[in-house]
Amino acid sequence: MDSEPADPDDPSDEPLTELVNYLTPRRDNEMIATYQNTTAIACPVCEEPFDYLIASKDAESSLSLDEVMDLCVSVSDDDRAFLFTHE
Repeated sequence: MDSEPADPDDPSDEPLTELVNYLTPRRDNEMIATYQNTTAIACPVCEEPFDYLIASKDAESSLSLDEVMDLCVSVSDDDRAFLFTHE
């Protein structure tokens, strides 16, 4: 996925904005935004349904996971990571 975190004022963010519109927001802080996939949308990396999208807001972010899960990772042009979780 070659998108950056959604910015409604930037037309280049349309693909992620479109995807996020179908996801349920769960957490948002200075470093990341988390969205739950409640409608079984396919992961853009592996094409299997994913559970959560974790979008970093900066080129450098940290993340602590409470459980083991499979991840698909995509990086935007400005080096921000997008993690698609598969529990």
